[in-house]
Amino acid sequence: MSRKTRMQRLCALAQLVCERDMARLNRLNAACTHTREKLARLRADQPPSPDAAMFAVQQAHMRWVSTQQMRLNITLAGQRAAALEQRARTARSFGRAQVAARLLDGACKTPKR
Repeated sequence: MSRKTRMQRLCALAQLVCERDMARLNRLNAACTHTREKLARLRADQPPSPDAAMFAVQQAHMRWVSTQQMRLNITLAGQRAAALEQRARTARSFGRAQVAARLLDGACKTPKR
């Protein structure tokens, strides 16, 4: 196998890894956005009702909302941590793909021995 063929394969493989990592990062960012949207929908506060029964229902709902917000905040923290880790992997694979492409261009331009 010639040097140029090996470099072409290396470049293609590096590009595939980069595309895979970018897709993973996009999925993680979409999950974070979805969780943030869920949190935003939970923040709809209502004024307290003068009716005692309705006030009790509102209090129960506020406890439920508080629990859901805590759960979603924990989920969001995990998603953001995973996205940050994936961002570093994506940056590394992107850099490798760029270097492989430059090496391939250089391999094509260098005279054969």
